[in-house]
Amino acid sequence: MNARITDARPPNRPRPPKAVARALIPALLILAGLAATVLGFTWFAGADLRVYGYRSAPPCSAKADQPATGCVRIETGTVTAKAVHAGAGPAAGDPAASLTVTVAREAAPTRSYKVGAAFHQDVEIGTTVDLTIFRGRVAALTYQGHRADNPNASFPVLLGVALLVGLGSATASHGLSWPRLGPAAARFAAVGALAVVFAFFGCFALVWLPLTPVLLLALPAFLWLTATAAFTVATWND
Repeated sequence: MNARITDARPPNRPRPPKAVARALIPALLILAGLAATVLGFTWFAGADLRVYGYRSAPPCSAKADQPATGCVRIETGTVTAKAVHAGAGPAAGDPAASLTVTVAREAAPTRSYKVGAAFHQDVEIGTTVDLTIFRGRVAALTYQGHRADNPNASFPVLLGVALLVGLGSATASHGLSWPRLGPAAARFAAVGALAVVFAFFGCFALVWLPLTPVLLLALPAFLWLTATAAFTVATWND
């Protein structure tokens, strides 16, 4: 009697066509690049690091007293001291002499703020100055036509945003080039480093521009698309 011999091994699972795999990998890279970029943009907009961001914000109502509220209110403070600080030399971040005034507030601790020469000269100890409060912090000091902006540019946040946006651009560019060129670690590293540098200087420039919230997202998005397209075109013929 002949026994039927069966194969104990499970049948081979069908493999997806190579065309599907070739389309899936670049799509995932592009999506990963977009996700990193959106996260970077959201972080930047949420942190509101702009020096002039308060200028496009609406005035606060009586109920808007939360620190994170994106509106502007005016408080008064009293100048308690004036000082001139010598610079630390050309290699330092602040090589020139800086002028500061110390302001006491009722609802917050006393602290010093950098001001311009005209502001420092005209204000006196005991003078009342106006403080512009935006998102729970002093955004500017004003006194008889003088204005001193108080930057909120955090270097670690700017660097983190630049890393996310730059790597997002490099990843998306790598995905767009993948069908033609395939994986290339050296190309990805070079484009990534260049994109991070561009993103950092772009973030630093946006900090000083008096942009509305809409333009704060629209302009970086346009620059990101332009840079990603340029990186893709530059590496397409490698």
